[in-house]
Amino acid sequence: MSGWEQSADVPLSITERSIYNLHYRKALADMIARAINIKGPLQVDLFREAVHRTVNTYPIFRCRYTREPVRRIFVDVELDIIDVCDMSDAHIMSFLTQYSNAPIAMQLDQLLGLSLIRTGEAEYILLTKCHHIIADGISLALLLELALTAYLDLEHGASFRSQPETIDFADYVNFENNYIHSQRGQKALQYWRDKLNLQRNAVEVASVGKMVSLYCEDLAYTLEPREFLHIKERARAAGVSHFAYLCAAFQQALYELLQKEFWMNVSLSLRIKKEYRQIFGPMFRLANLAVVGEEDWAEKLQRLSREIQYAVRTVYVADSIGPHGIIGNNLPAPCTYLVNYLQTEVHQEGLQAAYNAAGSEWIAINEKIKIRSINLPARISPYGIYLSLAAYDGYLHSNFVYNANCFSRDTLQKLSERWRYVLMQGNK
Repeated sequence: MSGWEQSADVPLSITERSIYNLHYRKALADMIARAINIKGPLQVDLFREAVHRTVNTYPIFRCRYTREPVRRIFVDVELDIIDVCDMSDAHIMSFLTQYSNAPIAMQLDQLLGLSLIRTGEAEYILLTKCHHIIADGISLALLLELALTAYLDLEHGASFRSQPETIDFADYVNFENNYIHSQRGQKALQYWRDKLNLQRNAVEVASVGKMVSLYCEDLAYTLEPREFLHIKERARAAGVSHFAYLCAAFQQALYELLQKEFWMNVSLSLRIKKEYRQIFGPMFRLANLAVVGEEDWAEKLQRLSREIQYAVRTVYVADSIGPHGIIGNNLPAPCTYLVNYLQTEVHQEGLQAAYNAAGSEWIAINEKIKIRSINLPARISPYGIYLSLAAYDGYLHSNFVYNANCFSRDTLQKLSERWRYVLMQGNK
């Protein structure tokens, strides 16, 4: 029996509570959007049925939230059908951009928006947008994959078969809450409180900073397999994980180029654990890593390695009072920085690339229909700079998502170049 059936009133996860608080305390919007071109004789009514059945199988996508006291309510998700055949390509792209950046009203709007846009004869765009409180990027990619697979099954006359979750988001939330209230969880909670208390004065100073709008741009950079292997060798020689090495280089580049006090927010995602790969929901985890300016490279690597190892073991508690908790609720965008790392052996090609917006080539899904991803503007983010890293196919793919009202593209170009240099040469 799933966790949703075991508990009629599943509490909010740490991540949900944090995003909920940010949503109502600041003018922030945290959203994820995906767009896929579909070309071919799509049976629209059958596609609508496949999407409805797939999406509404999973409670987290149907979830909405009441005001205090916060409770979940569930409303079925609908697929909007829109015809824009008379629009020019420029107007269609403008529409996609405005849609992907428009805020979502948590109480009034559908938190998962799905639109099938007809752009021409046998040409469509599947546009998906969700509030981060109900899902992350991986969840959204998995959902798109399931929905399109369901359509192909129905088209071939097969009956709809939902993919059961062996562990659903409600199970995950219950596990998280049990951990926090355990003896081990309480000990870890005290550790993080003591650690963050050392930064109390600095947080109060930063909290009075002027809020800025959250328009973001994206700078992409890919390290070749030989470069990535070189980085791994340097990390191994230093006795640290390559994740710690990547974090240290990013922190060093920020410290050198921005010349200001900041806090390093590092995403330590449980999505890399196999037992959680098929859970839908906002699965990221955060921990606060201290920034120390006056330390040599070897000291930085060892310190961050120790902090990351402990953060991984106490990741639930770290998130409850960390960057998206005490600190994240107080600091303005220019003072918060994030690095998110996902390592996977999945080959990001073919359908997988299209679902994750990692490719732009046409991909045939059967003899009649093909799809490709559309690059949308970076999602609105509460961070000043957000470094998203993904390791697959031997490459290290990096995306510097930055608040365009805080930093120039020239600054980010210098930052990415310095980050790469530190990775390859160390702090010299």
